[in-house]
Amino acid sequence: MFSLKEIFFQPLKCQPNINTLHTYRNPVTGNQEIFLIGLDGLGIIVEYLQKTNECKAYSVSLQDFQADCRILSVEILPTTKYNTTPALIYGYAKTTGISNSDDGTSFCFDRVQIVDNTIKSSVQNRSLTFAPKFLKTIITKNLTTNDNEVILVVAGGEKLVFFSEKNERVLQDITKIIDLYLPELSHTSGNVCAMDIVTISDLETNQLKQRLIACGHSNGLLDLYITDVQPDGTVKIVHKTREFDSFISSVKFFYHNKKPLNDEQPHLLVTSSLEPAVIYRNVTLNIFADPVVLSGTETQDCITSSCVCDIDLDGKNEVLLGTFGKYCFICRVPIDSRKTDPVEGLTFVGETFPVCRALSLAASAYGILAFDLTNDGLDEIIIATTKGLHVYQLELDEVVKLIETRLEKKKLEQN
Repeated sequence: MFSLKEIFFQPLKCQPNINTLHTYRNPVTGNQEIFLIGLDGLGIIVEYLQKTNECKAYSVSLQDFQADCRILSVEILPTTKYNTTPALIYGYAKTTGISNSDDGTSFCFDRVQIVDNTIKSSVQNRSLTFAPKFLKTIITKNLTTNDNEVILVVAGGEKLVFFSEKNERVLQDITKIIDLYLPELSHTSGNVCAMDIVTISDLETNQLKQRLIACGHSNGLLDLYITDVQPDGTVKIVHKTREFDSFISSVKFFYHNKKPLNDEQPHLLVTSSLEPAVIYRNVTLNIFADPVVLSGTETQDCITSSCVCDIDLDGKNEVLLGTFGKYCFICRVPIDSRKTDPVEGLTFVGETFPVCRALSLAASAYGILAFDLTNDGLDEIIIATTKGLHVYQLELDEVVKLIETRLEKKKLEQN
């Protein structure tokens, strides 16, 4: 049906941590670029050069990073009125050496700017009383002023704090007034290790109608918040929970169609370290009442990361899962041909196995993304492993044959 080939690989001196693979838009070229940092503070920025038809990697380092520190998490702040270039936020621990354990004498997070594919303009770091293992940026409206603001979520241990940009060098702690921005998160516990958000706006007025937030926790708890914005500006929040047996590694809202249809409802993908991936279909209407288990995705050790894209160009999204067992699973989204397990109450694919491809990797996957890096209209698959950064692309000859076959089929149907 389709094949993927590796078109680029860039090794890292030290392995990355989970949640340290990101993309950002270069404000000069307008192109998306890849950012990956290792535990030691050394990393790479990768861009695609259209003139030479190749990927180019730039080595970067966190200038003020010390040998006794270890990167725990990374997030990118978008360009705003305070930022003419993207800003990098990273959480780290001061330790006795590079390790994967949680030991540390002190914890901090810092902010630097990304300028001309280099990291510059470090500001004074901020001390924390907990290990900042998870960072997430959320763009939301202030319920009082109706202005868009960028909120930075910092989580670790039992702590959860929120920051907002006040100017190009200052992040203000807004934890005590988070009700003005994200009231649904005001009582969320701090052991969050995965989060995603989707907003639904009115098609005519473009006013926010609904906001969905999913939070996965290290203890296996899954929080789902559905916030409806009333015409008078007040909000109604529905909070549902579900428990898994292990650490939740990723949560993703997505639509079955690459270009969502009018009134199409989002699904929610949840992955954990010991169990197969699960899709909760039409989560706005069904909450957790219509789950689909992606059977077989638990067979290659734990799932570490996930993304969603239309990899076979049929207009429908597929689910990609990176695993610690050196495989990337490519799964079709089960919509039809299903049967119900009377014992567990879960729905499974009845006629076809959900895993349609298993891509062998050189090492354990720690992050996975899909976007059009080469500007050819096709998404590339970006995978961070313990060895470095890998870029995969569809075999173009197969793409041409696939398109020709579908055009011929459509022509026959019309006749």
